Amino acid sequence: MHPILFSRGSFTIYSYGFCVALAMVLSLFLVRRLARRGPYSARAATDLVFLAFVGGILGARLFYVGQHWADYEGRLLSVFFLQEGGLVWYGGFLGAVLAVILAALSRGESALVWADLFSPVLALGHAVGRVGCFLNGCCFGKAGHPVQFYESFCLALLSVFLFARFFQKRRTGVLFGSYLLGYGLIRFFLEFLRGDQQPFAGFTIPQWISLGSIAAGAWILSGLGRKNAG
Repeated sequence: MHPILFSRGSFTIYSYGFCVALAMVLSLFLVRRLARRGPYSARAATDLVFLAFVGGILGARLFYVGQHWADYEGRLLSVFFLQEGGLVWYGGFLGAVLAVILAALSRGESALVWADLFSPVLALGHAVGRVGCFLNGCCFGKAGHPVQFYESFCLALLSVFLFARFFQKRRTGVLFGSYLLGYGLIRFFLEFLRGDQQPFAGFTIPQWISLGSIAAGAWILSGLGRKNAG
């Protein structure tokens, strides 16, 4: 565990915050590059990345605080101390998706088209963020399993697959459906190695959400398959 990356006097760079910032910068760079290869605007892509990031941070923090409300009673200001960690991925994902949907609707554009653009970058940015989780000591595994690194590795592989598909001819929604299905499977099985989650009705809350993600991804892909067959 190495939560502080660099410190000199009152100036401190936290490992978790650094990885989140790195993921943000990397995502912005890659999205702008990919936007040149499709029906996208680099400027619109930049705006949506920013909105998705804000929505994601808010969603991730609210989800975490909601799960651990007893830890914040009497010290509400600590809700804003992101350097301590405490961001839930699925909360962030839902917040980012909602932000992109609202932004796309306001522009009269398809949210699914933008979701395809973001999917490979999202997987890669998440892989970087999980390294920050390892350094911070959160999202830990049972019996010494570095589950954060397992997830980072699996996400990197998923990202490679999605980047390869991005440059191939495909139907709208294939990348986002593949991301939902792929990450849902990754997270569902890795949750059995996590040591910081309590089961609810047989599975942890992230596992239940993962099952929803798997179902949504399969539904998107099967719907596209029926459309192709027709």
